[in-house]
Amino acid sequence: MQNSEIFKNTVSEKRLLNVVKEVSNYHRIQASPMFREAAQHVKGICDSYGLKAKILSYEADPDVWYLQSKMFREWSVKEAYLDLDDPQKRLCDYSAEPISVIQKSYPIDMRGTPVDLVLLDRGADEAAYQDTDLSGKWVFIRGKLADYDWIYQKGALGLVTDFIMETADRKRSNLYHSLTYTSYWHTHLKDEPEKRGFVLSPKEGDILAQMCRDKWNSEKKYLQVRPYIDSELYNGHIEVVEAVIEGKDDKTVTLCAHLCHPRSSCNDNASGVSATLEAMHVIDMLVKEGKIEKPQHTIRLTLVPEYTGTFAYLSDHNDYEKGLGAMNLDMVGGKQTRFYGPITLTRTPLSTPSLISELSMYSMEQAAKEASSFSGESVSLTNHCVSPYAGGSDHTVYSDPTVNIPCCMLGQWPDLNYHTATDTLDVIDPAVLKFSCLTAVNFAYNLANLTTEDLPYLYEQLDRSMADMKTKLAAEYLRGEISRDMFGSLLYKYRQYFTDCVRTARDLVADADVTKETEHVQKIFTAWAEQYDLSDSYPEYEELTDVWQRTAVGPYQTLSDYRALGYDEAVSRYEENKNEHDYGFEGLVLNYIDGRRTVAELVKEVSLEYRKDMKEDVLLYLELLENLELIRRIS
Repeated sequence: MQNSEIFKNTVSEKRLLNVVKEVSNYHRIQASPMFREAAQHVKGICDSYGLKAKILSYEADPDVWYLQSKMFREWSVKEAYLDLDDPQKRLCDYSAEPISVIQKSYPIDMRGTPVDLVLLDRGADEAAYQDTDLSGKWVFIRGKLADYDWIYQKGALGLVTDFIMETADRKRSNLYHSLTYTSYWHTHLKDEPEKRGFVLSPKEGDILAQMCRDKWNSEKKYLQVRPYIDSELYNGHIEVVEAVIEGKDDKTVTLCAHLCHPRSSCNDNASGVSATLEAMHVIDMLVKEGKIEKPQHTIRLTLVPEYTGTFAYLSDHNDYEKGLGAMNLDMVGGKQTRFYGPITLTRTPLSTPSLISELSMYSMEQAAKEASSFSGESVSLTNHCVSPYAGGSDHTVYSDPTVNIPCCMLGQWPDLNYHTATDTLDVIDPAVLKFSCLTAVNFAYNLANLTTEDLPYLYEQLDRSMADMKTKLAAEYLRGEISRDMFGSLLYKYRQYFTDCVRTARDLVADADVTKETEHVQKIFTAWAEQYDLSDSYPEYEELTDVWQRTAVGPYQTLSDYRALGYDEAVSRYEENKNEHDYGFEGLVLNYIDGRRTVAELVKEVSLEYRKDMKEDVLLYLELLENLELIRRIS
């Protein structure tokens, strides 16, 4: 492995912070002239560094699909504001705060004709407002945007909201003066209403809500507003910035980060853009200076509109077999003294076993050598950790088994200012950003030069991963959270997973002999099974013998996209009958459909990951996939 000290001494905190500052000045909305300007600026940074870079352009047209992602129209906005009529007050102003307009809002001009502002303060259920006339009116909502789509069926012109997404660690009061990043994601289907709106802070929302109540209580009248949005939606383009450090062959290692999000979003994700640009610059510069060897494999960087750009890029660059592995950087520089969580390395999914996770862990531990203890041991100044696979960003597309470019994610959670107007430059810690950058540098350069002599480093990390997994699994069992049968089958599931991880060494190093390490892994798990007298005994539904195969490449981005292909009834039936699960359920099932597993095996795999019987959920989802023609029965 390359000694990481040379990278540590070359990565510049000043450059990192400067790039975050520059990128965050752009209002980087997907498929917009503003995003294009940001892409051009980033391309200019690459040029100044001497990096080989280009901008790739893809159609933003709702009739175009990239893999399983349906595109949408480009959006531009010149001016927008919302004025209160009496008393006169400008409530929202795009020129002062771009996030105060709901992104992708349709145009409207009511400057000369005030409209009633109707406060919906009885929740989001349409039934609570049966006698409320919304036709030709502006609506003030206090909840999640998607829960109020029905207002347009009742004739509303648009809305204003003061909604703040709350979590266990983040409350409305924490962000009382902030605004939520809010966007419409139009499907451009027939009869889709023209949606538009504005965003207030909770403080301004509380003030406006009280004014609405006072007006109604005293005069039985509504406040009035004058909305104005000068915007357009049209067939246009999205951009992907690609930078390349050419290796001695055309196998590739990828760094990726999403460039989108409103001005002045910094941690999300100007931080990831900055960290990956600096990683590429440092490797390229050191190679050119002759201080490190030219990489054996090519290293590339993609800066994309989140998800959308990755789907487009991978539809155009479909030589997936050349991809050795990838790392996605998404929110990686927040001040850990300001309620920003650890820099978290998210492993690849269990359905995509790979030593990439172990190389990422090794790379992060090298970055963690930030200071020395009294004994001379290296210590980390940056809080960091490793977590099981979770979705939510571009790594899910790379790691999908039909693409099979194993991709870890480096991210940060909790993030107090996530998707709000207060994700500004003052939340960025250059030292934390440097830690993330160094992790990416170590990962990219070492993967691009991996040899058989390097594999023991990864096997040592694998031993740690196995021990950590076993300890957590045993704790679940001892606390009574899982049954003995589930404990046993989970142990055997991980035995297979880690064995398969070892075997992927042959994908990373052509002449790797994995025989001894494979035996080592299996002996460890055999000993653990004997320790607790366990077997692979979680029951299977043996009657579920069908085997399904996927018919398309990549995960889908949005289920509702398939309405455009005539599957409205199938999608609606599924959404009406499905149980609510976390964000990753559908992707988890999809990842396990491989043309070899029976439905019984699929149910078992998913049930073990969810720690409960998921038979009915899996069967319902398979029915949907069959109806969407995304899978076919092969036996």
